[in-house]
Amino acid sequence: MPNTITISITFSFKGETFTPSAQIDLDHLMEKMSPDEDISQENILGSIYPLLASSIQIDTYSYAYEVMQAGSAHYSEPTGMAGEFLTDGQFDFQAFRQRWLDNKNVLIVQQIAQKYLSVSDLDAQPALKNALLEALALGQKGG
Repeated sequence: MPNTITISITFSFKGETFTPSAQIDLDHLMEKMSPDEDISQENILGSIYPLLASSIQIDTYSYAYEVMQAGSAHYSEPTGMAGEFLTDGQFDFQAFRQRWLDNKNVLIVQQIAQKYLSVSDLDAQPALKNALLEALALGQKGG
């Protein structure tokens, strides 16, 4: 199941209230980011603001766009494991990112174990799983 979340921001501009929203594919977002890239909410929102603005036909050079950026983001409708990181309308991007990377690494070593060792269930062999994960981590760090 894909990991998605809906983000919305409610703000008022010239006497009107707007609530742009968009569903974000978190898997795609994580794939685009490097593992050491800043995963703060501010950094994430920086890439999402244009999408929100276009959903209500606001130009990114307008004052309304700036007002929208000052609004508070609200998250809802999670799918996949994203629901584990949503609390009271706020989303923990850092914790999600770490779990997402951990899951990705387990899939990588599971494929290696299957291909070279014919091991189809690494959970049944925790020492092997840990060794492969540690080797992967060292390789990713260049050491």
